Amino acid sequence: MTTAELSTTNAAPAITMTQPGRAHILKVLARKEISDAFRNRLFLAALVMLVSLSLIAIGLGAVTVHTRVTEYQQSVQVLKDLGRTDIPPMPDLNPIAVSKNFINYLAMVGALLAMILGFTSINKERQAGTLNLILSRPVYRDQLLSGKVLGNAALLALLLGAVGLVTWLALSVVGGVSLSADQVIKLALTMAMSWLYLLTFFLLALFLSLWVRHGNHALLLTVIVWLVFAFIFPQIGDTMDLDNQLPGGFFASLGLDRAGEQAALAQFKWYETVRDGVEELSPTKHYERISFALLGIKKEFAANTWSEILHLKTVNLVGLLMPIVLLLSGSYAVFLRQES
Repeated sequence: MTTAELSTTNAAPAITMTQPGRAHILKVLARKEISDAFRNRLFLAALVMLVSLSLIAIGLGAVTVHTRVTEYQQSVQVLKDLGRTDIPPMPDLNPIAVSKNFINYLAMVGALLAMILGFTSINKERQAGTLNLILSRPVYRDQLLSGKVLGNAALLALLLGAVGLVTWLALSVVGGVSLSADQVIKLALTMAMSWLYLLTFFLLALFLSLWVRHGNHALLLTVIVWLVFAFIFPQIGDTMDLDNQLPGGFFASLGLDRAGEQAALAQFKWYETVRDGVEELSPTKHYERISFALLGIKKEFAANTWSEILHLKTVNLVGLLMPIVLLLSGSYAVFLRQES
């Protein structure tokens, strides 16, 4: 045996290091985000407020439904006792429409909760000095950002899924009504629209936290943008609406029907284009329009199926999706170009 062969034989076996897979890394990062959220006192305070308001709204709505059903049953019993056989049918009752107050709470407190998650997701790593530490491990920047987005998106989905389930149970147990398959789907879709809405403001806070390195400045800018798009733009649109200028409706006060209203609005086409354009910039307005249609709060959509409503409200669905795509793309573009 030659010297070269001997040295090869006595050499220590090579140690093979297996790198964790992408899916495993994303799972670990997402789980860390969820765990960190429940250690955040500000998030917990907003969560308790949102859950409390939601439970109150759902409970009161279920009691209202139960009261209406009971009143109808009592009226039917009185008619039967009088020997009447011409029992009127039960008045049209839309039980899922009682979730209107929840939509309002979600537009305010829910968006605030999502922004807290987006802001602290990056800011906590910078303050603790763990951002560079994580990136020094076999974790790429896109994986870190993807894990944060997936973890927080899953947390928001679990929260809204729980609220939807509680709503269904409250209407069934307290309200005493059984939802049809179409109503269950409409309720589920409303929770899905709520998830898209909250995800928008989570990504807004995440993007600004990445773009503006100073934490306080990023938080202030996030709140300002939220106020403009969630409150100021919708208020401008409502104020500029000609039909809101008088109680009961401007066109109704003039005795105009729908055709007359359309003819009158045609004379203010430029004005209406500007007003609609301002409202279209608001994710809150898109969220309200599609949610109110799904829940039947807007009476003209009460008879439509869930698929018909999605078709009629395609513009609003796109209005919810577009900010998510833009903010998510912007977050990756900013974070991948940074060095720390």
